[in-house]
Amino acid sequence: MKKESSFKKFRYFLAELLILIIGITASFALNEFRVNKQEQRQQKDLLKSFKANLVVDSTILHQGIKQLEGQLKNAQKLLVNTPAEYSDSTVVWVVSLLNYVPFSSNDITYQEMKSVGSTRIIGNDSLTTKIIGLYENGFELVNTWTDIDSEHVRLKMISYVEEQFPFVLGFQYGRAAASTQREFLRAVQADKFKHLIQFGASYKASTKYSFEQVLEDIRETLALIDEELAISQKSSDPESTSRGL
Repeated sequence: MKKESSFKKFRYFLAELLILIIGITASFALNEFRVNKQEQRQQKDLLKSFKANLVVDSTILHQGIKQLEGQLKNAQKLLVNTPAEYSDSTVVWVVSLLNYVPFSSNDITYQEMKSVGSTRIIGNDSLTTKIIGLYENGFELVNTWTDIDSEHVRLKMISYVEEQFPFVLGFQYGRAAASTQREFLRAVQADKFKHLIQFGASYKASTKYSFEQVLEDIRETLALIDEELAISQKSSDPESTSRGL
């Protein structure tokens, strides 16, 4: 009888131990499931935020490329087809070169991600590397060339115009006296001004190239983000999951 009683107690002990193990395992599994779901939601929100930021940046870069293309054409006209006589077009070409294309990336999401160290949330390592490279290298290169171009415009081009061009309100040289128009043309035709235009054109060409490279990187990054969001949506969609089963 004692042996039978001891055996029953041992069986109860094993049953309770098994229940305890199953309970702990289920608890860990449930907790892991909740953590995974939470990280999936965080990744989804993070990627959507990155996408919104990059769409804005790509729009600004696209417009900047168009503006730089126009400036490069005008620089070419002033260098190759130096006007022999005054025309309003010459004024337009010159004034366009007194501008530069500023750029500042919309990096709020990236800075937040860095500050909280949440790069691990993005499960796709290739996408993480692409995003980091874009913000740490691509945008930095763009900023470098926009700074170089802006310095040349502000400190040299505008300075030359202020010192050498005859004053006419609103650059309305078409309404000015013939002598003032001739003085304007001499300033435009001067070797020093052509020298400034030539170097400025090289800076704008480099700026345009950096814009194009980063714009291509943004397109590739957006494609990867869309793929990751599609995978995330598919895994969280009950209907698609049930169909897969």
